[in-house]
Amino acid sequence: MNPYKGNQHRDDGSRTYNEKNYFFFKRDELPHIDLSKYPSGKKYYGKLFLSVTALQDIFIGCGEIEKSNNRLYDAFSYVRKSPGEITFNIPGSSFKGSVFTNLLLFVGMYSTDFFSALKGMAKVYFSDFPITVSRGMSPQTIAARFEPRAIPGDAELKFYKKEDEAYGQLTDAEFEELPAHENILTVKKGSRFEGFLNLKLVDEYQLTLLLLALGCLKDHGFHFKIGGAKNRGIGLSRVELDWEKSFYSEKFKDAVAERRSSFKHLEGKLLETVTKLKRDFPKVEVILQSLRKEYGQ
Repeated sequence: MNPYKGNQHRDDGSRTYNEKNYFFFKRDELPHIDLSKYPSGKKYYGKLFLSVTALQDIFIGCGEIEKSNNRLYDAFSYVRKSPGEITFNIPGSSFKGSVFTNLLLFVGMYSTDFFSALKGMAKVYFSDFPITVSRGMSPQTIAARFEPRAIPGDAELKFYKKEDEAYGQLTDAEFEELPAHENILTVKKGSRFEGFLNLKLVDEYQLTLLLLALGCLKDHGFHFKIGGAKNRGIGLSRVELDWEKSFYSEKFKDAVAERRSSFKHLEGKLLETVTKLKRDFPKVEVILQSLRKEYGQ
């Protein structure tokens, strides 16, 4: 894992600002696990109940503009339950996108069909995640976001540094001199969102890799970033699975009739599968260590 440091220049050329907020995983650093090489074993229906806790302020844009403190801000995503009443919300598509990127750290693109439906039908369905604990809103003015000016030729996946190393240490005067800014409405650190995933005929290896990508497996966990402005010290989150409330069954009729088992009963089997994958692919542990070092666990 090598960070790439691109450059952003002021229009007048009087000062250079380093965009240090990206790092890349190279192709030869990834295991590219091929799940077709493993027996599928049992297949499960079920539902995973998850919470997402903001460890930094978080921003999920919705394309709307809102006025605050006599300024216009990009608004946070929400759902409207009734006139005049809104609930801030992480869309399932936004959450799924971050988890998909995590999944690609471990498996090849050809092994993501169960998740992304590249060819067949997806087997994992994400609900929206409405806010359940709010610490309030924080209107912020951030340095305009930029892509890296160049990407290393052997780079496979782009990730974001935990903190804003490009602009986070600027003085107020230096920040005001930047050529461009953005106004965003963020939900404050400590807020929590809750939702669920529905599973349909997911086999044991697929399920293990899904939970690994969610960062919520015991002794194999990591935090990761969700939403926008991730390269501005925003979006770090902790995902937790409610093992007791979540459930599974091997037959659809049992899931519907509530003849199902607590997901807690599968934990030991999933942990055994991770141990096997780490033994077969030592790079899995190296990746986890890199993520924990950057984001925590």
